[in-house]
Parts: sequence; structure tokens; C-alpha cells
Amino acid sequence: MTDDKLKAAILIVSDTASKDPSTDRVAETLTSFFFSEGLNTWDRPATKIVPDNVLDIQRALCDWTDGPNWVNLILLSGGTGFALKDNTPEVR
Repeated sequence: MTDDKLKAAILIVSDTASKDPSTDRVAETLTSFFFSEGLNTWDRPATKIVPDNVLDIQRALCDWTDGPNWVNLILLSGGTGFALKDNTPEVR
């Protein structure tokens, strides 16, 4: 990554996409936004897909906020609906 550009990360929280990344469309859509709107400002975003599991979500967020792979902006996207297993909004 270039030092003078801002760094972003996209975290997709989805049981389905974590098993089959080809089912996800969010990362591609958001990445194209960074290239069209922020070409000289933003590096290509890091992307990670994790299942709807609190520890997996926390690990990804901690890596991007407190770890060596820190970024300036994190965008989160979840699944298609609400279920008892959904953890994204209340990850501790």
C-alpha cells in the first residue's frame, strides 16, 4: 500500500459468503466505489469475509484497528435479514 493514501477495509459477515465467496456482491461494489470516487485518496480496500461468529468478527476488527494491518475506515456488511444467530450489531 502506498503511504500517502488512506486505507480502508470491508468486512462481510455472512455464513453463506464465508462458505462460498462467489455469493457476495458487496465487496466488489464497494471496491469499485473507492476506485471511481477516491482514486487518488484511497488504496484498494482490504476485504475479509467471516461467518456470523462473534470471535471471528472481533478478530478482524481488532486486526484492522489495533493490529499491524490497521486502516482508516472499516465498512461492515451483514447478511440479508435478522435471525437469532445474527451478531453483527452487538459484537462486544
